[in-house]
Amino acid sequence: MFEHIWRSIHSPGYFPNVLEWMINILLNPFMVIMCLMVGALAGKWWRAIPYGSLICYVVFLSRSSFYRWGSIFPEAGLPALLIDGALLALLGFYLKGVLRTRSEAKPEGHWLRWLYQSLKVVMLTVMGMFWVLVVLFVVTFTVSVATQPSVVH
Repeated sequence: MFEHIWRSIHSPGYFPNVLEWMINILLNPFMVIMCLMVGALAGKWWRAIPYGSLICYVVFLSRSSFYRWGSIFPEAGLPALLIDGALLALLGFYLKGVLRTRSEAKPEGHWLRWLYQSLKVVMLTVMGMFWVLVVLFVVTFTVSVATQPSVVH
């Protein structure tokens, strides 16, 4: 298996395939919004990078089939998911900082303060619901595999 991965990485079509994955990820609005929100909710910039990559991968898994190894760990898709997720999360972290700084400079009751606080509540709600769905999905998938082992084989 590692030899197959090594050969595919060193094939001439690997880099264009990664770029194609990266463009497809950036054209997926749900994935972009989720990565931006994770970055905005991250407390530090260095937390935004793994959180963004992880959320990008989880969103990808929620849209793929679990019956083939290549659909869970795509050779060209993993680097694209990691890079795009990290960059989008860093962008979300930066935009949150800009919005927070500008809203703190305004007086109490200003529309920019209201916007910042409303966005924080919406982001926390959406991310909470997303992770609840992920946990339910993992539990359901695990229970279904545990009760019907013939599905995996």
